[in-house]
Amino acid sequence: MVAFSPEERAALASLVTLGDTPAICRRAQLLLLYEEGLPTREVAARVGLSRGRARHWRRLFQIKGMEIFPSAHTSAVGEEATISLPPLAEENQPSPPLPPLLEEAPKGEESLDFLFSLQSPGVTPTDSLAEEGRKVLRFQFAQMLRHEKGTKLGEDIEALHDMRVATRRMRAACEVFADAFKPKPLNNHLKGVRTTGRALGRVRDLDVFMDKARQYLQTLPIERQGELSPLLEAWQSERQAAREEMLAHLGSEQYQTFKAKFLDFLTTPGAGAKKRQAFPPIPQTVAQVAPILIYTRLAAARAFAPLLHTASLEQLHALRIEFKKLRYALEFFREVLGGEAKEIINEIKTLQDHLGDLNDAKVACQLLRQFLEEWDLQQANQPVDERQSPQPLLDYLSFQHAERHRLMITFQTAWQRFDCAELRQKLAAAVAML
Repeated sequence: MVAFSPEERAALASLVTLGDTPAICRRAQLLLLYEEGLPTREVAARVGLSRGRARHWRRLFQIKGMEIFPSAHTSAVGEEATISLPPLAEENQPSPPLPPLLEEAPKGEESLDFLFSLQSPGVTPTDSLAEEGRKVLRFQFAQMLRHEKGTKLGEDIEALHDMRVATRRMRAACEVFADAFKPKPLNNHLKGVRTTGRALGRVRDLDVFMDKARQYLQTLPIERQGELSPLLEAWQSERQAAREEMLAHLGSEQYQTFKAKFLDFLTTPGAGAKKRQAFPPIPQTVAQVAPILIYTRLAAARAFAPLLHTASLEQLHALRIEFKKLRYALEFFREVLGGEAKEIINEIKTLQDHLGDLNDAKVACQLLRQFLEEWDLQQANQPVDERQSPQPLLDYLSFQHAERHRLMITFQTAWQRFDCAELRQKLAAAVAML
């Protein structure tokens, strides 16, 4: 059953007879039939649609309201008013195909149909913070599901990368929008996101380390490009073990249950949201809250300025995390910010990548030292004349130390491009659109 406000009911009744096209009339009629409590089978038969399409428009109305109509006419107060809205696909157009990775839909077909039709989160300035958070989360959830099959196949490592990024963004979104939801329901879903991210993460990390090792080898003369074979073979073995664990998780009942419950949460307006007091009023729409969230995260990043001249690698890694939080916050609100937001996001991404490469070099040094210790033990068990020189590994360790140093001392220049009045003015202009 669908419930409407008196204004919506009057507008829908008007659309049944005054709609611009037969499709609009039919869409309004099916919603009114649902309000009467008729089952989907009978609603679909009366309006001449499939059950899937009838359920699709019911669910879309629950999420978007009257925005599902290209134009809405109402005469509830004796006058006819027209509200211009973005056009949507008509009923005679096929629904976007579902990717084969969801052979058994974790929920009703209409929810998945809607989920995979999303081209963007669809944030508006008047959204409540909870519903904007839901929009962001379901868009990233769709991204995760889109890359699940490719991740399982393992033919393109970018599928794994994109799936992992989606889990990271969902984790960030849970933090950004945490205050809008009750802690328990959100944390239950966040646990599933984190578990999935960890399963993907170890495989992806080894992909990165192996790729950088191969890039280093390509800088050497061709006769030396096999020097790191023992290291790459060891990492490949670790990756295979991590991949088997990842596949076990993606095929587990735990993961299927997480997807089903999360899908239900993401396609049910109001689920888990905190109830807000009517008086005194508190900021709760995107337009009211987004500036606070963005500037809070900007302040958290800028607070590192006094530390940079003596910053440790751990402190620089912590700064990288703050940059990531700021970037994601801007991306989550990007649809309602000014055009300057894109340039700011790109600048922050450059800084984040710089510090990411620095952290990768640091971790590579640690992994190489660990491997060299194991190498020495293995070599000690070999006949003396069969023992291999560790020099190629030491050369690569030296290269990673030098790379770590270079990235560390050049970060100051990158920071100056960020912590400047010009960037803050652009941010102010972007936020002023709210």
